[in-house]
Amino acid sequence: MAFGDTCRKEPCIMCGKAQGTYRIIDGPVCPKCMPKELLDRSDRLKIHTLRSYYIAHRSGWTDCSVTPVTAPVGNTVSDDRSMVITTDDNVILSDEINEQLKTAEKVDIVVSFIKCSGLNLLIDGLRDFTRRGRLRVVTTAYMGVTEYEALHELFGLPNTEVRMELGAGAERLHAKAFLFERPGSGSTAYVGSANISRSALTTGEEWVVKIREKDVPEAVDDVRRSFENIWGCGSYAPVTARERGLIEAALEKNGRR
Repeated sequence: MAFGDTCRKEPCIMCGKAQGTYRIIDGPVCPKCMPKELLDRSDRLKIHTLRSYYIAHRSGWTDCSVTPVTAPVGNTVSDDRSMVITTDDNVILSDEINEQLKTAEKVDIVVSFIKCSGLNLLIDGLRDFTRRGRLRVVTTAYMGVTEYEALHELFGLPNTEVRMELGAGAERLHAKAFLFERPGSGSTAYVGSANISRSALTTGEEWVVKIREKDVPEAVDDVRRSFENIWGCGSYAPVTARERGLIEAALEKNGRR
């Protein structure tokens, strides 16, 4: 949304130099720093959303007063083979996931935490995917780390179901896996230590095993079966935007522990 004339003298909160002509929640943004792909929802964006966008698209912005985003040296997507992904490989997990979303028919995700900083790296790919495929997500309120705003983004996607562990029992869900289903033996699973956060999906010290069904079908079956067991477990309640109060109460309660 463009500003009126009285607001055009405010500096851009991204670069701090050019005049801001678009309003986001945190302040004005100049045309050079505002991606055209986000213009239709500019009045609902926060500054971390713009920064995450540039990370996801491997580009920086000009004349920015904050540290520019640069791509790591080497490939950001792994070879098409089963492998272990670590920081030594210069493979970016968010790029892997976005690439898998392009051709998957069904996607199942289980993570302990979902944060806006991580979901922002995936949300465009998830929007495209959920227009044609089914998405199921399992997460927790453990330690209050999951952010309701991130869940709210998921709630707005079509063909998407979210289940969440809301209680404060002794047993905790620490599983982290992404399963991309395709016909035949074309499915791929990623199992490791990465939650949905900016650090975990980009440059954090995470180890993730990429398993192609055509290479190790039994292992992908194990992931598939384990996800179904979690999905059907009564400890994980279906949640939507209607349960906001319940979710936020659980996050606050678990965050105090």
